[in-house]
Amino acid sequence: MRIILGILLVLLLLQNVSSAQWVNVSNGLGNKQVYSLVNTGSVLFAGTFNYGLYLSSDNGNNWSTAGTGLYNRIVFSLTNFGGYLYAGTDLGAWRTSNNGAYWSVTSINNNTVYSLAANQSRVFAGLHLSGLFYSSGGTGWFISSLGATDIKAITLNGNFILAGAGNNAGVHVSNNNGNNWTASSLNNKSIYALALNGSKAYAGTGSGIYRSVDSGYTWTQTSVNNELIQSLAVIGENVFAGSETNGVYFSSNNGLNWSQINDGLGSIGIYSLYIFNNYIFAGASVNGVYRRPLSELTSISAVETPHGFSLSQNYPNPFNSSSKINFQIAKQGNIKIALYDISGKEIMIIVNQTFQPGSYETYFDGSQLSSGVYFYKLITDGFSETRKMLIVK
Repeated sequence: MRIILGILLVLLLLQNVSSAQWVNVSNGLGNKQVYSLVNTGSVLFAGTFNYGLYLSSDNGNNWSTAGTGLYNRIVFSLTNFGGYLYAGTDLGAWRTSNNGAYWSVTSINNNTVYSLAANQSRVFAGLHLSGLFYSSGGTGWFISSLGATDIKAITLNGNFILAGAGNNAGVHVSNNNGNNWTASSLNNKSIYALALNGSKAYAGTGSGIYRSVDSGYTWTQTSVNNELIQSLAVIGENVFAGSETNGVYFSSNNGLNWSQINDGLGSIGIYSLYIFNNYIFAGASVNGVYRRPLSELTSISAVETPHGFSLSQNYPNPFNSSSKINFQIAKQGNIKIALYDISGKEIMIIVNQTFQPGSYETYFDGSQLSSGVYFYKLITDGFSETRKMLIVK
Protein backbone atom coordinates (compact mmCIF):
# COMPACT_ATOMS: atom_id res chain seq x y z
CA MET A 1 0.00 0.00 0.00
CA ARG A 2 2.81 2.42 0.87
CA ILE A 3 4.46 1.70 -2.49
CA ILE A 4 1.21 2.41 -4.35
CA LEU A 5 0.65 5.62 -2.44
CA GLY A 6 4.23 6.66 -3.17
CA ILE A 7 3.79 6.02 -6.89
CA LEU A 8 0.54 7.99 -6.91
CA LEU A 9 2.24 10.89 -5.12
CA VAL A 10 5.09 10.93 -7.63
CA LEU A 11 2.63 10.85 -10.55
CA LEU A 12 0.66 13.71 -9.01
CA LEU A 13 3.80 15.79 -8.57
CA LEU A 14 4.88 15.09 -12.14
CA GLN A 15 1.45 16.09 -13.38
CA ASN A 16 1.62 19.40 -11.49
CA VAL A 17 5.11 20.12 -12.83
CA SER A 18 4.13 19.32 -16.40
CA SER A 19 1.06 21.58 -16.16
CA ALA A 20 3.21 24.59 -15.20
CA GLN A 21 3.85 25.77 -18.73
CA TRP A 22 2.62 27.90 -21.60
CA VAL A 23 -0.58 26.74 -23.33
CA ASN A 24 -1.50 27.62 -26.89
CA VAL A 25 -4.90 29.36 -27.03
CA SER A 26 -5.54 30.03 -30.69
CA ASN A 27 -8.83 28.39 -31.63
CA GLY A 28 -10.19 30.46 -34.50
CA LEU A 29 -6.91 32.35 -34.79
CA GLY A 30 -4.76 29.54 -36.15
CA ASN A 31 -1.04 29.94 -36.73
CA LYS A 32 -1.08 33.64 -37.49
CA GLN A 33 1.69 35.93 -36.26
CA VAL A 34 0.45 38.19 -33.45
CA TYR A 35 2.12 41.61 -33.21
CA SER A 36 -0.05 43.33 -30.57
CA LEU A 37 -2.43 42.61 -27.68
CA VAL A 38 -4.77 44.81 -25.64
CA ASN A 39 -8.10 44.54 -23.82
CA THR A 40 -11.22 46.69 -23.84
CA GLY A 41 -13.22 45.68 -20.79
CA SER A 42 -13.57 41.89 -20.83
CA VAL A 43 -12.62 41.55 -24.52
CA LEU A 44 -9.05 40.73 -25.52
CA PHE A 45 -7.80 41.84 -28.95
CA ALA A 46 -4.92 40.43 -31.01
CA GLY A 47 -3.39 42.32 -33.93
CA THR A 48 -1.99 40.01 -36.61
CA PHE A 49 0.31 40.09 -39.63
CA ASN A 50 -1.74 40.65 -42.81
CA TYR A 51 -5.02 39.39 -41.28
CA GLY A 52 -6.13 42.36 -39.21
CA LEU A 53 -7.63 42.13 -35.76
CA TYR A 54 -9.13 39.24 -33.80
CA LEU A 55 -11.04 39.27 -30.51
CA SER A 56 -11.73 36.87 -27.66
CA SER A 57 -14.24 37.18 -24.83
CA ASP A 58 -13.12 34.04 -22.95
CA ASN A 59 -9.47 34.73 -22.03
CA GLY A 60 -8.17 33.67 -25.42
CA ASN A 61 -9.73 30.24 -25.65
CA ASN A 62 -11.69 31.18 -28.78
CA TRP A 63 -11.12 33.94 -31.33
CA SER A 64 -13.08 35.60 -34.12
CA THR A 65 -12.35 38.46 -36.51
CA ALA A 66 -13.06 41.95 -35.17
CA GLY A 67 -14.91 43.10 -38.27
CA THR A 68 -13.53 43.15 -41.80
CA GLY A 69 -12.28 46.74 -42.01
CA LEU A 70 -8.71 45.76 -41.14
CA TYR A 71 -8.76 42.23 -42.50
CA ASN A 72 -5.69 42.51 -44.76
CA ARG A 73 -3.72 44.93 -42.58
CA ILE A 74 -0.68 44.40 -40.34
CA VAL A 75 -1.71 45.56 -36.85
CA PHE A 76 1.53 46.59 -35.15
CA SER A 77 0.02 48.34 -32.13
CA LEU A 78 -3.20 48.81 -30.14
CA THR A 79 -4.43 51.23 -27.46
CA ASN A 80 -7.64 52.62 -25.93
CA PHE A 81 -8.50 56.33 -25.89
CA GLY A 82 -11.68 58.35 -25.48
CA GLY A 83 -14.06 55.40 -25.90
CA TYR A 84 -12.29 54.15 -29.03
CA LEU A 85 -9.95 51.27 -29.72
CA TYR A 86 -7.05 52.44 -31.90
CA ALA A 87 -5.04 50.21 -34.22
CA GLY A 88 -1.66 51.17 -35.66
CA THR A 89 -1.25 49.46 -39.01
CA ASP A 90 0.94 49.38 -42.10
CA LEU A 91 -1.50 51.86 -43.63
CA GLY A 92 -2.23 54.41 -40.93
CA ALA A 93 -4.03 54.68 -37.58
CA TRP A 94 -7.59 53.35 -37.45
CA ARG A 95 -10.21 53.40 -34.71
CA THR A 96 -13.47 51.72 -33.72
CA SER A 97 -16.06 52.35 -31.04
CA ASN A 98 -17.87 49.02 -31.33
CA ASN A 99 -15.20 46.34 -30.87
CA GLY A 100 -14.26 46.36 -34.53
CA ALA A 101 -17.63 45.98 -36.25
CA TYR A 102 -16.93 49.27 -38.03
CA TRP A 103 -13.53 50.95 -38.53
CA SER A 104 -12.61 54.44 -39.68
CA VAL A 105 -9.16 55.61 -40.67
CA THR A 106 -7.83 58.77 -39.02
CA SER A 107 -5.91 61.52 -40.81
CA ILE A 108 -2.77 59.40 -40.35
CA ASN A 109 -3.67 57.26 -43.33
CA ASN A 110 -0.62 56.70 -45.50
CA ASN A 111 2.19 55.67 -43.15
CA THR A 112 3.13 52.72 -40.96
CA VAL A 113 2.23 53.21 -37.29
CA TYR A 114 4.56 51.07 -35.19
CA SER A 115 3.49 52.20 -31.73
CA LEU A 116 0.47 53.65 -29.91
CA ALA A 117 -0.13 54.78 -26.31
CA ALA A 118 -2.63 57.04 -24.55
CA ASN A 119 -3.22 58.90 -21.32
CA GLN A 120 -6.22 60.92 -20.20
CA SER A 121 -5.65 63.84 -22.58
CA ARG A 122 -3.74 62.57 -25.62
CA VAL A 123 -3.22 59.56 -27.83
CA PHE A 124 0.30 59.17 -29.25
CA ALA A 125 1.32 57.46 -32.49
CA GLY A 126 4.88 56.51 -33.41
CA LEU A 127 5.39 56.43 -37.17
CA HIS A 128 7.92 54.83 -39.47
CA LEU A 129 10.51 57.50 -40.40
CA SER A 130 8.03 60.32 -39.73
CA GLY A 131 8.27 60.95 -35.99
CA LEU A 132 5.88 61.03 -33.06
CA PHE A 133 2.37 62.45 -33.46
CA TYR A 134 -0.30 63.22 -30.88
CA SER A 135 -4.01 64.02 -30.86
CA SER A 136 -6.48 65.14 -28.23
CA GLY A 137 -9.49 63.96 -30.21
CA GLY A 138 -8.08 61.14 -32.27
CA THR A 139 -8.81 62.61 -35.69
CA GLY A 140 -6.58 65.69 -36.06
CA TRP A 141 -2.91 64.93 -35.36
CA PHE A 142 0.07 67.15 -34.55
CA ILE A 143 3.74 66.27 -34.84
CA SER A 144 5.66 66.51 -31.58
CA SER A 145 8.99 68.23 -31.06
CA LEU A 146 10.79 64.90 -30.70
CA GLY A 147 13.66 64.91 -33.17
CA ALA A 148 13.86 61.12 -33.66
CA THR A 149 11.79 59.82 -36.55
CA ASP A 150 11.42 56.02 -36.43
CA ILE A 151 9.34 55.60 -33.23
CA LYS A 152 8.98 51.90 -32.49
CA ALA A 153 7.90 52.00 -28.82
CA ILE A 154 6.00 54.31 -26.45
CA THR A 155 5.19 53.86 -22.76
CA LEU A 156 3.76 56.37 -20.32
CA ASN A 157 2.53 57.05 -16.81
CA GLY A 158 0.24 60.05 -16.86
CA ASN A 159 2.08 62.94 -18.49
CA PHE A 160 5.47 61.22 -18.15
CA ILE A 161 6.39 59.54 -21.45
CA LEU A 162 9.22 57.42 -22.82
CA ALA A 163 9.65 57.07 -26.59
CA GLY A 164 11.99 54.55 -28.19
CA ALA A 165 13.38 55.02 -31.69
CA GLY A 166 15.04 52.86 -34.31
CA ASN A 167 18.16 53.72 -36.29
CA ASN A 168 20.18 53.74 -33.04
CA ALA A 169 18.34 56.86 -31.83
CA GLY A 170 17.67 55.48 -28.35
CA VAL A 171 15.19 56.43 -25.60
CA HIS A 172 13.78 59.93 -25.16
CA VAL A 173 11.98 61.34 -22.11
CA SER A 174 9.17 63.87 -21.71
CA ASN A 175 7.77 64.97 -18.35
CA ASN A 176 5.16 67.36 -19.77
CA ASN A 177 2.91 65.22 -21.95
CA GLY A 178 5.16 65.19 -24.99
CA ASN A 179 5.61 68.94 -25.36
CA ASN A 180 9.38 68.79 -24.75
CA TRP A 181 11.87 65.95 -24.96
CA THR A 182 15.26 65.02 -23.50
CA ALA A 183 17.58 62.30 -24.78
CA SER A 184 18.36 59.66 -22.15
CA SER A 185 21.72 57.98 -21.58
CA LEU A 186 20.53 55.11 -23.80
CA ASN A 187 21.18 57.11 -26.96
CA ASN A 188 23.00 54.72 -29.30
CA LYS A 189 20.66 51.72 -29.58
CA SER A 190 17.58 50.89 -31.60
CA ILE A 191 14.63 50.48 -29.22
CA TYR A 192 11.93 47.90 -29.97
CA ALA A 193 10.02 47.77 -26.67
CA LEU A 194 9.57 49.87 -23.52
CA ALA A 195 7.89 49.35 -20.13
CA LEU A 196 7.52 51.73 -17.20
CA ASN A 197 6.51 50.98 -13.60
CA GLY A 198 6.97 53.88 -11.21
CA SER A 199 10.65 54.80 -11.15
CA LYS A 200 11.65 51.52 -12.85
CA ALA A 201 11.87 51.42 -16.63
CA TYR A 202 12.90 48.72 -19.11
CA ALA A 203 14.02 48.90 -22.73
CA GLY A 204 14.21 46.10 -25.29
CA THR A 205 17.02 46.66 -27.81
CA GLY A 206 18.83 44.77 -30.53
CA SER A 207 21.41 43.77 -27.93
CA GLY A 208 19.27 42.78 -24.98
CA ILE A 209 17.47 44.41 -22.07
CA TYR A 210 18.38 47.66 -20.37
CA ARG A 211 16.93 48.84 -17.04
CA SER A 212 16.59 52.22 -15.36
CA VAL A 213 15.87 53.13 -11.74
CA ASP A 214 15.26 56.84 -12.39
CA SER A 215 12.25 56.59 -14.70
CA GLY A 216 14.32 56.23 -17.87
CA TYR A 217 16.86 59.04 -17.71
CA THR A 218 19.89 56.76 -17.17
CA TRP A 219 20.24 53.10 -18.12
CA THR A 220 22.36 50.01 -17.41
CA GLN A 221 22.52 46.80 -19.42
CA THR A 222 21.24 43.58 -17.83
CA SER A 223 22.56 40.04 -18.13
CA VAL A 224 20.32 39.53 -21.19
CA ASN A 225 22.76 41.20 -23.54
CA ASN A 226 22.79 39.27 -26.81
CA GLU A 227 19.13 39.07 -27.82
CA LEU A 228 16.81 41.26 -29.84
CA ILE A 229 13.96 42.03 -27.42
CA GLN A 230 10.68 42.78 -29.17
CA SER A 231 8.18 43.04 -26.29
CA LEU A 232 7.98 43.80 -22.57
CA ALA A 233 5.36 43.57 -19.83
CA VAL A 234 5.70 44.45 -16.14
CA ILE A 235 3.60 43.98 -13.02
CA GLY A 236 5.05 44.81 -9.63
CA GLU A 237 8.63 43.53 -9.43
CA ASN A 238 7.98 40.99 -12.20
CA VAL A 239 9.18 41.73 -15.74
CA PHE A 240 8.56 39.65 -18.88
CA ALA A 241 10.58 40.09 -22.08
CA GLY A 242 9.84 38.53 -25.47
CA SER A 243 12.83 37.81 -27.69
CA GLU A 244 13.18 37.45 -31.44
CA THR A 245 14.05 33.74 -31.49
CA ASN A 246 14.36 32.43 -27.90
CA GLY A 247 10.97 32.81 -26.30
CA VAL A 248 10.35 34.63 -23.03
CA TYR A 249 12.76 35.87 -20.37
CA PHE A 250 11.50 36.55 -16.85
CA SER A 251 12.73 38.53 -13.86
CA SER A 252 11.09 38.53 -10.41
CA ASN A 253 13.31 41.28 -8.96
CA ASN A 254 12.89 44.37 -11.14
CA GLY A 255 15.19 43.16 -13.92
CA LEU A 256 18.26 42.36 -11.81
CA ASN A 257 18.26 38.63 -12.64
CA TRP A 258 16.74 36.81 -15.60
CA SER A 259 15.81 33.27 -16.62
CA GLN A 260 14.04 31.74 -19.60
CA ILE A 261 10.49 30.40 -19.08
CA ASN A 262 9.82 28.47 -22.27
CA ASP A 263 8.11 25.27 -21.06
CA GLY A 264 5.39 24.52 -23.59
CA LEU A 265 6.57 27.41 -25.74
CA GLY A 266 9.94 26.53 -27.18
CA SER A 267 12.43 28.85 -28.81
CA ILE A 268 10.16 31.00 -30.95
CA GLY A 269 9.77 34.73 -31.47
CA ILE A 270 7.49 36.66 -29.11
CA TYR A 271 6.23 39.86 -30.72
CA SER A 272 3.86 40.98 -27.95
CA LEU A 273 3.27 40.40 -24.23
CA TYR A 274 0.19 41.44 -22.27
CA ILE A 275 -1.09 40.91 -18.72
CA PHE A 276 -4.85 40.38 -18.45
CA ASN A 277 -7.18 38.56 -16.04
CA ASN A 278 -4.30 37.08 -14.01
CA TYR A 279 -2.65 35.63 -17.14
CA ILE A 280 0.42 36.62 -19.11
CA PHE A 281 -0.40 36.38 -22.84
CA ALA A 282 2.26 36.04 -25.54
CA GLY A 283 1.70 36.90 -29.19
CA ALA A 284 4.04 34.61 -31.10
CA SER A 285 5.79 34.42 -34.46
CA VAL A 286 3.98 31.11 -35.05
CA ASN A 287 0.80 29.50 -33.74
CA GLY A 288 -0.97 32.66 -32.60
CA VAL A 289 -1.31 33.27 -28.87
CA TYR A 290 0.07 31.47 -25.83
CA ARG A 291 -1.12 31.91 -22.24
CA ARG A 292 0.19 31.18 -18.77
CA PRO A 293 -1.27 31.89 -15.29
CA LEU A 294 0.67 34.53 -13.38
CA SER A 295 0.33 32.35 -10.28
CA GLU A 296 2.82 29.88 -11.81
CA LEU A 297 5.49 32.57 -11.80
CA THR A 298 4.53 35.22 -9.26
CA SER A 299 2.54 35.60 -6.07
CA ILE A 300 0.46 38.43 -7.49
CA SER A 301 -2.70 36.52 -8.29
CA ALA A 302 -2.59 34.72 -4.94
CA VAL A 303 -3.50 37.95 -3.16
CA GLU A 304 -7.15 38.02 -2.09
CA THR A 305 -9.26 40.29 -4.25
CA PRO A 306 -10.10 43.47 -2.32
CA HIS A 307 -13.73 43.90 -1.28
CA GLY A 308 -13.69 47.60 -2.10
CA PHE A 309 -11.73 50.48 -3.59
CA SER A 310 -9.23 52.45 -1.51
CA LEU A 311 -6.48 55.01 -1.91
CA SER A 312 -3.70 54.98 0.70
CA GLN A 313 -1.67 57.87 2.04
CA ASN A 314 1.49 58.34 0.02
CA TYR A 315 4.78 57.40 1.69
CA PRO A 316 6.97 59.16 2.58
CA ASN A 317 4.95 62.29 3.27
CA PRO A 318 6.22 65.02 3.36
CA PHE A 319 8.76 64.20 0.63
CA ASN A 320 11.34 65.90 -1.56
CA SER A 321 11.26 64.26 -4.97
CA SER A 322 9.47 60.88 -5.12
CA SER A 323 6.82 59.09 -3.08
CA LYS A 324 4.90 55.80 -3.27
CA ILE A 325 1.11 55.59 -3.62
CA ASN A 326 -0.78 52.35 -2.92
CA PHE A 327 -4.35 51.67 -4.05
CA GLN A 328 -6.79 48.76 -4.16
CA ILE A 329 -9.18 47.86 -6.97
CA ALA A 330 -12.28 45.70 -6.38
CA LYS A 331 -13.29 45.21 -10.02
CA GLN A 332 -11.78 45.66 -13.46
CA GLY A 333 -11.99 49.15 -14.85
CA ASN A 334 -10.15 52.29 -15.82
CA ILE A 335 -8.33 53.91 -12.91
CA LYS A 336 -7.27 57.54 -12.97
CA ILE A 337 -5.13 59.12 -10.25
CA ALA A 338 -4.77 62.85 -10.80
CA LEU A 339 -2.77 65.51 -8.97
CA TYR A 340 -4.22 68.91 -8.08
CA ASP A 341 -2.70 72.08 -6.68
CA ILE A 342 -4.06 73.97 -3.67
CA SER A 343 -6.55 75.85 -5.88
CA GLY A 344 -8.04 72.60 -7.19
CA LYS A 345 -6.49 72.84 -10.68
CA GLU A 346 -5.50 69.50 -12.19
CA ILE A 347 -1.78 69.66 -12.98
CA MET A 348 -0.74 66.07 -13.64
CA ILE A 349 -2.10 62.59 -14.39
CA ILE A 350 -0.23 60.06 -12.26
CA VAL A 351 -2.08 56.92 -13.42
CA ASN A 352 -4.60 56.38 -16.20
CA GLN A 353 -5.09 52.81 -17.38
CA THR A 354 -7.21 49.68 -17.02
CA PHE A 355 -6.51 47.50 -13.98
CA GLN A 356 -7.64 44.06 -12.89
CA PRO A 357 -8.88 43.59 -9.29
CA GLY A 358 -5.97 43.65 -6.84
CA SER A 359 -3.57 45.78 -4.82
CA TYR A 360 -1.14 48.08 -6.63
CA GLU A 361 1.52 50.67 -6.01
CA THR A 362 2.92 53.43 -8.16
CA TYR A 363 5.73 55.90 -7.65
CA PHE A 364 5.05 59.59 -8.06
CA ASP A 365 7.86 61.84 -9.30
CA GLY A 366 7.45 65.34 -7.87
CA SER A 367 10.97 66.54 -8.62
CA GLN A 368 9.69 69.15 -11.10
CA LEU A 369 7.11 70.63 -8.71
CA SER A 370 7.51 73.46 -6.22
CA SER A 371 7.21 73.05 -2.46
CA GLY A 372 3.66 73.12 -1.18
CA VAL A 373 0.42 71.28 -0.50
CA TYR A 374 -1.07 69.11 -3.25
CA PHE A 375 -4.01 66.72 -3.48
CA TYR A 376 -4.17 63.43 -5.36
CA LYS A 377 -7.45 61.76 -6.27
CA LEU A 378 -8.36 58.24 -7.40
CA ILE A 379 -11.29 58.24 -9.84
CA THR A 380 -13.10 55.22 -11.26
CA ASP A 381 -16.66 54.29 -12.12
CA GLY A 382 -18.78 54.96 -9.04
CA PHE A 383 -15.90 55.73 -6.66
CA SER A 384 -13.45 58.52 -5.88
CA GLU A 385 -11.14 59.28 -2.97
CA THR A 386 -8.80 62.21 -2.30
CA ARG A 387 -5.72 62.53 -0.09
CA LYS A 388 -3.27 65.31 0.63
CA MET A 389 0.50 65.29 0.08
CA LEU A 390 3.20 67.79 1.01
CA ILE A 391 6.34 68.49 -1.05
CA VAL A 392 9.19 70.10 0.89
CA LYS A 393 12.41 71.17 -0.84
